[in-house]
Amino acid sequence: MPTLDIQGRSVTVDDSFLRLSPEDQNRTVDEIATSLGITGSQGGSTGAGQPQEPEGSGIALNATAGANSALYSTLGAPVDLARGALNLGVRGYNAATGSDVGLIPENSFGGSRYIAETLGGIDPVLDPRNTVAATTGERIARGAGEGAGYALAPEAAVAGLIKTGAASPRIAETAGRVFGRGESVGAVAGNAAVGAASGAGAQAAMEAAPDAYDPLAGMAGGLIGGGAATLAGAVPSLLRTGGRMVGDYLAPMSEAGRERMASERLRSGTSDINAARESLDNPGAELVPGSQPTTGQLTGDLGLLGMERGAAVKRPEPFAQRRADQNAARVGALEGVQTGGAPEKVADAVRAHLKQLDDNAQGIVDRAATEARGRANTLGMGQTPEASGATLREALEAARASARASESRLWDLVDPDGTLALPPSNIRKQGETTRKNLPFSAKPPTGEEAAILDTIGQYGDVVPFSEMTALSSRLKAAMREERSTNGETPAYARMSRLSNAIAKDLELGVKVRAGKDAEAVAAGQMSPEETIQANLARWVENWSAERSQEAVGFDGGSGNSIGSRSAAPGTAGLSGATSEAGGRLGRTPRDPRLPRDDLQPNFGQADLDKLNQAKAATIQRVETFDNGTLAPLRRRPTKTGPYDLSSSEVAGRIFAPGAKSYEAIGRYRQAVGDDAALPALRDYAVDRARKAAMREDGTFDPVRLETWRRGHSDALRAIPGLDNALADAERASGTLGTVIRERNRALADAQKGTVGSLLKLDNPEDVTRTVGSFFGSRDGINRMMQLRQRIGGDKEALQGLKQAVADHMRQRFIGNTEAGTSGIGTMKSDGFQEFVRRNVGALKIAGYTADEVTTLQALADDLQRSNRSVAAVKNPGDSNTAEKLYAANRENGPPSIMQRIVGNVPAAMGAAGGFTVGGATGAFLGAIGAKTAADMRAAGINTVDDIIADALLNPARAKLLLARPSTRRNEEQTLQMLGRMYQRAAATSAIVSVDGGPEPYEGISVDSRTQRQTGALR
Repeated sequence: MPTLDIQGRSVTVDDSFLRLSPEDQNRTVDEIATSLGITGSQGGSTGAGQPQEPEGSGIALNATAGANSALYSTLGAPVDLARGALNLGVRGYNAATGSDVGLIPENSFGGSRYIAETLGGIDPVLDPRNTVAATTGERIARGAGEGAGYALAPEAAVAGLIKTGAASPRIAETAGRVFGRGESVGAVAGNAAVGAASGAGAQAAMEAAPDAYDPLAGMAGGLIGGGAATLAGAVPSLLRTGGRMVGDYLAPMSEAGRERMASERLRSGTSDINAARESLDNPGAELVPGSQPTTGQLTGDLGLLGMERGAAVKRPEPFAQRRADQNAARVGALEGVQTGGAPEKVADAVRAHLKQLDDNAQGIVDRAATEARGRANTLGMGQTPEASGATLREALEAARASARASESRLWDLVDPDGTLALPPSNIRKQGETTRKNLPFSAKPPTGEEAAILDTIGQYGDVVPFSEMTALSSRLKAAMREERSTNGETPAYARMSRLSNAIAKDLELGVKVRAGKDAEAVAAGQMSPEETIQANLARWVENWSAERSQEAVGFDGGSGNSIGSRSAAPGTAGLSGATSEAGGRLGRTPRDPRLPRDDLQPNFGQADLDKLNQAKAATIQRVETFDNGTLAPLRRRPTKTGPYDLSSSEVAGRIFAPGAKSYEAIGRYRQAVGDDAALPALRDYAVDRARKAAMREDGTFDPVRLETWRRGHSDALRAIPGLDNALADAERASGTLGTVIRERNRALADAQKGTVGSLLKLDNPEDVTRTVGSFFGSRDGINRMMQLRQRIGGDKEALQGLKQAVADHMRQRFIGNTEAGTSGIGTMKSDGFQEFVRRNVGALKIAGYTADEVTTLQALADDLQRSNRSVAAVKNPGDSNTAEKLYAANRENGPPSIMQRIVGNVPAAMGAAGGFTVGGATGAFLGAIGAKTAADMRAAGINTVDDIIADALLNPARAKLLLARPSTRRNEEQTLQMLGRMYQRAAATSAIVSVDGGPEPYEGISVDSRTQRQTGALR
């Protein structure tokens, strides 16, 4: 804790005393003195007694304390500024409201006092307030330390931000410009020395000046001290720079000096000297033999190109000659790319290609036509509708007659001798029921229905089989008539029930006969082989074998069967029996020896099965031949009269467009068999196809044939193999058509467009003009490729094509304007560069080798490089002539007033010096001598211009000049260094003067000069 020395008495106080203001410390000391009984004459507050000089901490510690104070202030500046702003707001609030809100303490976290007290807790020396500056020397040392600290602390902060990356490059650069950045140890030391001198000067000035002028005195003293330190460090450099400036003035008067000046001017005019040196050290291979680039063209340096532009205005002849030499070399290279070809050979090759194309295409067409005719002939000539219809109808009639004969034989087997009989119990019962159950109000049976019921009422217990079949036929006919006339009426329903009763009577008769056969076999009166069942089995077997030999399937053995002609199994009852069959059975004679009353039931299962077989044959014959599709083909008024349909119409009813044709062909094939049906149908279809699509040359029109096939697709589907054969013929004809179209197209393509126009050309210039038109067009590569394909392997034509391209380039890109006095036209730079860039592919297709294309590209590159002298430093949109005139006026125009004044300065200075030495005569001689020296210097400068012009034309000399070391920037660097150091001195002195010098130590009220003591720390 601190100890106070009050009039020789030591008083220890706590650390809070150190945080009091000087006024509060004085009051506290007075209170302690009063409490100790020390009178005013003894105490410090009364002013009585001789004040004691405080004991200082020494110059070294004060210098260190000053540096620490500057460092802490820099580090704690953000917090101190924020605290000050907040406390200012609190004071304003207290003043406005009368409140007593407490202020943020001075030693708040992160502030300068917090840093000082924290470090002072580690070592008291680190807190500047613990170091006493009692003497003037100590205070000046403390000011020097503060100046050095304020000079270096911001630099250190900026360096730290940059190193850690906490500041962006732009912020770091701005901070460096404001606070400074030492680039070396020497620069940092120099900055520290200037800051220390500035701080010491500021403190010394404030010690000497009255208190009211301390800030101004501190600023002036800091500038004087810092400036003196700056000048002291810069004097050697200024002496060296001054000597060098004298040497530079005299340099044009010697060859070595002129070389040095040319080197320096060349170096100073170069935009990027390192890149220029690299280009000169590695110039690369020569683009065009004989086309030597200038230094600016070779390096591409904008500064050198600008110097070349100015030199060419002052000395145009060598630069114009260089351009002429470059142009001559390029023209020679272009003319040497291709020579000796004949462009007219290209047209000859195109005509030969067309003839060969025509011959080859015609051969292909002939082969395709032969194939198409062969495919058409394979189908045959077909058969006319009349012949096809007659054949188809004859086959249908024959097949129906055969089926009718087989059907008749089956009916004959049912009751060959007319002896079959059976009980009509069900039909009689149904007849009685019909009459009995008929409502009184219902319409009674009439007509045929009533007659049938009357007939049934006359039946006895047993009736002949022929009666039953006749009744069944009669019922069926009546039912058909009723339904067709009136629909399914009650009469139709009653007759339908009667028909079903007949079927039941037939089944009942079978049971009765089977029972009698069984009794006979059991009694030994009949063997099992003699029973009706055994006989029926043998009969069915024989009949089936016979039918299998007679029947012909729909597919004719082709494997494409749609149906079958084999008889279907019988169904129960007599439903479907025709009147024709019934009539035949009814005509069977009855045994006159068998009285009606003596008839016995003898109708068995075998009889029923034969009846069903006959019935099935009749049904099959009707469905097969007498259906709605085939019956009209053979319909005629009488058996011997003409048919309703002519022969030419018959085939069209079977084979026709539309989906129904497939079913019609299927019915016809089923009826007559494939052996008879398919050949006739195929011949008719082929005849119709030929009629619809055959051309005069014996080939099908593929489009019309395809249309006909599509319309008859269902019919063709029913004739196996025909559609495929027609499709083959269609494809062959289609191929022929494709070949013919391709031939015509190829011939037409060969004769149209710019390539085709060569067919009509013979003059070489016309060929060159036509080939040249390929370049620049959107499809130039395609045109060139087509032409190259037509030339093929014709070497003379290929050389002619290359020659035409070379002639085109010469005619288009070598202008009429002479290059210098060479007698050679100037190459058009932009046009040729664009031509080569866009047409590399077309040039290669035209036959130019990789080396030849490379030569053309080198020509374009050389033109582009030489154009740097013209366009690189030209202002876009400005007149090139205006720029040249400006450069010429600047270099060679009449001198301005200022130039004349400056030009007479050497004579005036010589006259003044001569007058000082020798009076008027000396002035005259001095003026003449100075003028002579100035003229000699001007002549030397002109020689320097010649050296520079030569270096700009010859890269080898420029390489030597640019390699010389240069020191012309020393003067600039010295002046810049002086400016920066004065800037630092001004900044440091401002900080020290505003700060007011070293801080007063705690517990002491310090006057700036007398340091009156009211208390002291030990």
